[in-house]
Amino acid sequence: MRHDEAKQLLELCRPGNEADRQDPALAEAFALLDTDAGLRAWFEAQQATDARISASLNSLEAPADLKAGILAGMRLHQGQDGLKAALQPEPAGSESWSAPFRASRTDEKAASACPQNETADSTRRAWWRQPWIGIAAVFAVALVILYAPETAPGTNAPDSIALAGLPPVIQFLSGEIDSLKSRQFDKRDENPENLTAYLVSHQAPSPDAIPDCLSKMPSIGCVTFDYKNAKLSMICFKNGNVYHLVTADKATYPDPLPEQPSLFECKDKAFRLWVDGEQVKILTVHGTKEDIPEFI
Repeated sequence: MRHDEAKQLLELCRPGNEADRQDPALAEAFALLDTDAGLRAWFEAQQATDARISASLNSLEAPADLKAGILAGMRLHQGQDGLKAALQPEPAGSESWSAPFRASRTDEKAASACPQNETADSTRRAWWRQPWIGIAAVFAVALVILYAPETAPGTNAPDSIALAGLPPVIQFLSGEIDSLKSRQFDKRDENPENLTAYLVSHQAPSPDAIPDCLSKMPSIGCVTFDYKNAKLSMICFKNGNVYHLVTADKATYPDPLPEQPSLFECKDKAFRLWVDGEQVKILTVHGTKEDIPEFI
């Protein structure tokens, strides 16, 4: 299979959909990912883009009165068109109209004989009665999301754009960390082992292993959060920067699990999310993705 043929097939694969990856029609294309580094890099970027668009579109909520507004608009335009048609003078020698929106057979034959003259009904067609308008609107929204510039720290871009495509847990933790200054830790201690023992004694998730990049740092304290009926624990470390290690039990984690470690930026913070055995872990620090240590 050629490189371009594989691309065409891989474009059909939906992000995070395991059924697509097991599709026999795509098997040969997926096999090329193991030997073609360029194709693999393209596919990962394509999947990330598709996931971003999908998540952003799923986050859009239609106004509660949208349906009623559309129906009211349709009735209004229909009434206006009918009134105009009823008041329009009839051409001399032509048959009378049988209904406000329907021309007589004589007019229909005349229109078919002169295709360059559009019928009055087609010229009066409202924009909302043309289905291609809705399709174009969907693509317009997707393009806006795809090419919207990423929010730099300190800017005042709308939250709906800045947070588009981020996992809900990342948005949740970003807000909790911002409010951490005003709340007390469940326990303060410079020894991480004392904090992990405290979490275990309180039936809260405790990391089975602390990443090497944090193991030599002194800790500050720990705190727990309730997230979608699941318990999250966070241990904070300080070594110049403050690092937050969040742990959740894989069995009770409520969101979709990532297939591989993933990096995110939310407001002025960077996050790395990954699965470690039977636990889900998130490491975050104020800064950008480049400030997240490489340890996985």
